[in-house]
Amino acid sequence: MDIYKIRDAKPEEQRELTRLCVRATMHAGHDEAFIDRIMPALTITVPMISGNYVQVAESHSGEAGGVVWVTPTALQGIALLHGLFVDPTRWKCGIGRVLFGAAVARTRGMKAGALMIYAEPSAEGFYRRMGATRIGEGPFYFSPETVLPHLLYIIPTGAP
Repeated sequence: MDIYKIRDAKPEEQRELTRLCVRATMHAGHDEAFIDRIMPALTITVPMISGNYVQVAESHSGEAGGVVWVTPTALQGIALLHGLFVDPTRWKCGIGRVLFGAAVARTRGMKAGALMIYAEPSAEGFYRRMGATRIGEGPFYFSPETVLPHLLYIIPTGAP
């Protein structure tokens, strides 16, 4: 089993990380038409990377096993888990947990006390196991026929 460390993404990884997001979404059962519609939500941009929002789970060999990005919102004290994707070849290896922990740490660093999550329906159980609470649901902006669970994770106070 590989040990993954978290590091900030590099601008030159933008395409590779976006492809990882697409692979994970396709592996979750979505077709190319769906991918085409939601591509803006899967695209990691250089400004996101330059803004220090994007983090990578990297193996000892330097391969990206997953990616997460957290952004501030207009709501004081709430950050948004914009995306968390694990390479399908590495599903069920604990990388999602490591990335979620990085998202929580990044949220703390933004001085936010909560993390909003608009989850892929098949990922709701994962976020609930991480401690998030479902607070509602709504249509996915890029594909309104897809209903996304809305979850909120309250950042624990105290030591990280």
